Amino acid sequence: MEHIPKLSIACLLLIGSCNIDVADKTKTTQISETIEKSKANGVFLAEYKTNWNLIQESWVEEPWLYDTHGNIKKKEGNVLYIVAKDKIGLSRTLDRCINGGTSNGNRGHKKKDYITMRLSEEELAKDSLIYYVYSEKEQKCLGELTLIKKK
Repeated sequence: MEHIPKLSIACLLLIGSCNIDVADKTKTTQISETIEKSKANGVFLAEYKTNWNLIQESWVEEPWLYDTHGNIKKKEGNVLYIVAKDKIGLSRTLDRCINGGTSNGNRGHKKKDYITMRLSEEELAKDSLIYYVYSEKEQKCLGELTLIKKK
């Protein structure tokens, strides 16, 4: 009988601690992981092809998160997501890239690393975007990246 209170307390602690380490998805902007998932989530805005093999895929979607019922809730803005084969950063100017200044860098998310950049409505309306790629591994500017919107 003496062991019952200790066992009960242990059970309550175990039950009460479930999901403590699970992130609250209602407060964190999510990433659709692929272009197909972005389209399925209803947040897809544009896909881009690139002039470099270094880039696996590139698209723009509306930032989003889950509401308390698990539904997708869109936020304001446009975010460019790039999946690259290597650790890189992007600069909007060649000068910044040469000096090692990037606006972003790879951000790990589940199985992929993403490079993200907020786009204005004017940038999203353009048929092509130009950035400069900085290699984190080689510590140098690799040159110009052109993203051409797929029609």
